[in-house]
Amino acid sequence: MKITAIIGSPRKSGDCFKTIEMIEKSFNRISETQVEYVFLKDFDLGFCKSCLLCYTKGEQFCPHIQVTGLLLEKMMECDIVIFACPVYEQHVTALMKNFYDNFSFLFHRPRFFGKKAILLSSTGGSGLKGTLNYMKMTAIGWGFDIAGIVGVCGSSLSSNEKYKTDVQIRIDKLVDKIYKNRKAGQPSLYQLAMFRAMQCKALKSAQKKNIEYNYWLERGWLEKNYYTSQKIGIAKKIYSDFLKHIMRKMMNGKNIIIN
Repeated sequence: MKITAIIGSPRKSGDCFKTIEMIEKSFNRISETQVEYVFLKDFDLGFCKSCLLCYTKGEQFCPHIQVTGLLLEKMMECDIVIFACPVYEQHVTALMKNFYDNFSFLFHRPRFFGKKAILLSSTGGSGLKGTLNYMKMTAIGWGFDIAGIVGVCGSSLSSNEKYKTDVQIRIDKLVDKIYKNRKAGQPSLYQLAMFRAMQCKALKSAQKKNIEYNYWLERGWLEKNYYTSQKIGIAKKIYSDFLKHIMRKMMNGKNIIIN
């Protein structure tokens, strides 16, 4: 098993790092596992310029391609990606947000199908749910299957042995479940909703025949019910078709919020 851990903490020995070590220990109970620790603070990844070149021409034209290309390669070459980030002001850190911004084209041209993601966050108090929900939305948008979600309280992890033992037990159960359910099941309602949203976006660009439209057309996704051939139950199929109908009406580009 090969795992890449993308770490958005400005500290190398923080709570996220310690929790990844616990996950690595758990995987090694079952089979030899290689974990590559990728600290975003070590990469000179500039802020996204919103030049839109990744949208209009392709990700290879990104001004930061030397870094984004390397990070993309690391994610593509492993079995599981761990996205790890502490809570900063009820959200991900600036390092992690900039990482996500530089890869925003992956929402429009997703590619991580068949690859699993573990989402990890730590907090000193609050914000775990919102931070992990944002990370979940991004991972699903990029095509990942969510293998597990881990949220911990950093202060308790460092000072409370009972708490740390409980976290390790729960991680062991999660890893056991990952090995037991290695085949992809039905896409979740969340995954179907994300697919329909991006499908409607691609269909809307049909007249432009842009890179997004051609990407979807080449893969036969414009008329499909999901990215992959995973089975979809009748109830989920009805829900998905309803979402497609609603989203096509909503995507008129005329939204305004003024309070």
